[in-house]
Amino acid sequence: MNPYDNPAALPPPPMDTPLPRRRRWLLPAILALAFTLVLGVGVFMGATLLSTARAAANVPGNANVFQMPMASTPGTGVRGPGGHGQGRCDALTVSSVSGQTINAKAADGSTVTIHTSSNTKYTKSGQSASASAVTVGSQIHVEGAHTSDGSINATQIDVR
Repeated sequence: MNPYDNPAALPPPPMDTPLPRRRRWLLPAILALAFTLVLGVGVFMGATLLSTARAAANVPGNANVFQMPMASTPGTGVRGPGGHGQGRCDALTVSSVSGQTINAKAADGSTVTIHTSSNTKYTKSGQSASASAVTVGSQIHVEGAHTSDGSINATQIDVR
């Protein structure tokens, strides 16, 4: 006689048993943790990018300030309302210094005239400097008001 012919000799089929209660929360907990992690990384990256953008634009707080590249002739380049305004330009190379007028070349080869005054502040390597720090061949960053003729009335000059 074959033992498989008798149904009583067969082992009972496995029963579908429900997961224990302590494992039912595991999947939702993992999903909630992953969501929180992604949200936290997003908030951190957003705050980092915003502070980097503000630092690059030299903008304190929520001030609405625009930057503009320099141009050699009026009406060219990107400027604020009315074709002139307050801003900071890219690095310039000083080509001549005569009294309170500095002529410099922009990276695109255009010539920029910078007018200084007794109120112009000078810095070099983060320290306060004098007008004599601006010499032919030095790299400068100028901050000030653009005039309608394309020149700049400098409020601050940073010598590199």
